[in-house]
Amino acid sequence: MASFRPRNLTEFFHILLRRKLLIGFITVVVLASALIVVVRIPNAYDSRALLVVSGLQYDMQTSGSLIAAVTEQVTSRSNLESLIKRYNLYGYQPEMKIDPLIDGMRKQVKLETKYRADFNGFPESFAISYRSDDPATAKQVVADVVSLFDKANEVMAKHAADEANALKAEIAEVEAQLSQAGRSRRYSAARSSAASRTMGNLERLRAERNAISSSVETLSDKQYMLERQISDQRRLISQQQQIAKSAPPSEGRGNGAYTALLKRKVDLEAQYQNYVTLYTDKNPRVIQTREQLAEVNQRIAQLNADGEQARVIASSPEAQELRTMERELARLETELDVVRREISRKNQAAAVLPAGSSSPIPLTLPAGGGSEPVGATLEFDTLRGRYDALMEKQNSIKKVLPSAGAVAPPLFQVVDQPNLPQSASAPNRKMLMLVGLLLALAIALAFAAALEFRRMFALYDHRDVEYYLGVPVLALIPETFTPAERLEVDQVARRRRLTVLVLGAASVPALALLLNSMGVFQLLASK
Repeated sequence: MASFRPRNLTEFFHILLRRKLLIGFITVVVLASALIVVVRIPNAYDSRALLVVSGLQYDMQTSGSLIAAVTEQVTSRSNLESLIKRYNLYGYQPEMKIDPLIDGMRKQVKLETKYRADFNGFPESFAISYRSDDPATAKQVVADVVSLFDKANEVMAKHAADEANALKAEIAEVEAQLSQAGRSRRYSAARSSAASRTMGNLERLRAERNAISSSVETLSDKQYMLERQISDQRRLISQQQQIAKSAPPSEGRGNGAYTALLKRKVDLEAQYQNYVTLYTDKNPRVIQTREQLAEVNQRIAQLNADGEQARVIASSPEAQELRTMERELARLETELDVVRREISRKNQAAAVLPAGSSSPIPLTLPAGGGSEPVGATLEFDTLRGRYDALMEKQNSIKKVLPSAGAVAPPLFQVVDQPNLPQSASAPNRKMLMLVGLLLALAIALAFAAALEFRRMFALYDHRDVEYYLGVPVLALIPETFTPAERLEVDQVARRRRLTVLVLGAASVPALALLLNSMGVFQLLASK
């Protein structure tokens, strides 16, 4: 038949009841196969270790470089290859390709990093874990990974000790130079005291004169700039005055009553012109409109007599802009007057200063008595700054190396040593069996649906007859068998059941091999 009869939920439920033995049988077969696969999955044991990064390291740049190097070394090809060969991981044999084994081990070795928020992402701790089917092997692999961090600690300690020794030698050298520069500075200060007293007044006078001259030049430039601004402002004010005088009054300016009367006048004039074209002069509407227009004109004339139109013009935006420009001109003129008075005071102060020598002050002391150069002070200050920087760096190293013979605390401190796992961390067999049950039910329902699909297009019961033929069914005649026929039917049914049981039992190992080759349960077990 080209179509099939629609079924309701009750009929689908009856189909499930009719096929319950088939669904149950297939579910048991698939579930048994899944059980074989799940049971054969080996237990996995996780060994873990926790390391923290010391917060007392003085050289953050060196520490950061060392941390980046050791974390990359953990999952490097050379390290993983050596671990695989050392412990024969994943059934390694010399003739096997090692690249797939390395990729698999990268997934098993996990390095989780926790970062600090107060050191711009500087690492705070490292959690190392490795999963293996042998707990002792898992512990050994994690211990070998932790040994990489121990080697990094040795490198950092050697670097700190070498730098401390280098700083000690450099500080001794700078101290010797400081001692010599200090003696030169004291001798230079003793020889230059007399010269400094005689030249102090001259230098002060020259500094005052130079300061006054520089100030006068600055004020002169400012005076010139203000004069140019005042000239431009006056020109702009003259133009704005012409604009304000010629600007006609517009709506919305000045007194509200005056503006309303102007608007009312325009409306009445338009209404009057409209009435004149439609009615005669004797019409009441024309007369009333003419009287209203005369009254409005009279009130506008009164307001003009009171100066309202002048106030409207004075309140226009052009007039307001003109007043703003006039206030700016007054401010510029006041500022110019202040600058002129300041220049006058500076000139008077310069006039009362005595004339001084224009020759530059010598950089060396006058000859006589083997004088030392004034540059000794600069050299002493330079050495002093270098000495302070070295001492500050040495103090930061002392936080790591409290005494000369002390060993630097490790950069990586092991908080939790690699443990020997006592119980398996994977697989979760209950979860895997639940997945197997769902898979078995799905396969059983799919198989039952495939068998029932062909019945959708055939006549099997009275509902099919009523739907396809369109006639009602009056009675149902049950199928009857003779005792010999019933015996034969039972024997055929028993043979079919036995055949199905044999096929189901034989399909269990085959289906287990198929599920094992697909690796679905192994993938879920590794999560």
